Amino acid sequence: MPAALMPKEEVLDRLTRVFREYGYDGASIARLSAATGLGKASLYHYFKGGKQEMAGAVLAHVGSKFSALVIAPLKQHVDPERRLRTMTYGLNEFYDQGGASCTLDLFGFGSAGELFQPQLKGSIHRFRNALAEVIRAAGFDHNKAETRAEDAIVTIQGALVLGRATGETSVFQRVLKDLPERLLRPA
Repeated sequence: MPAALMPKEEVLDRLTRVFREYGYDGASIARLSAATGLGKASLYHYFKGGKQEMAGAVLAHVGSKFSALVIAPLKQHVDPERRLRTMTYGLNEFYDQGGASCTLDLFGFGSAGELFQPQLKGSIHRFRNALAEVIRAAGFDHNKAETRAEDAIVTIQGALVLGRATGETSVFQRVLKDLPERLLRPA
């Protein structure tokens, strides 16, 4: 499909793949141009703020998908275990069964860390708060729910980093399978 006819969502999906593979600092304009099929001038026409604006658009795009696949299931009006199980299916899809790098992680270091820290912090807080709300709904007190939610995020992110480093997704799959039970296990 010619780039000029490509829907913006497809452009953002392609930009996302480059940022996920190379991180912010490694995502050169040449790589972004090649991935989208847009010339450098066209990229700057659509994203006047250059790579920083592209990255901001990617973070918003990824955030929207994460909200739909992961946060929305946590807000359903069903029992906590079912909400958590549905969330794990969303995480599995969002992270391509553990094969996709975490964009939050990739944007958290180097020059991107300084540029996007407020957005990253907000995303983590939204995820933690949604998880903690489900855990509280299961009968746990505020502090225990907050701690378990943070531990879950650390475990998920750690499994993604380990999978990226080893090229194996089995740890991520195990974490997702065990997560609902671990979060709701009596103290």
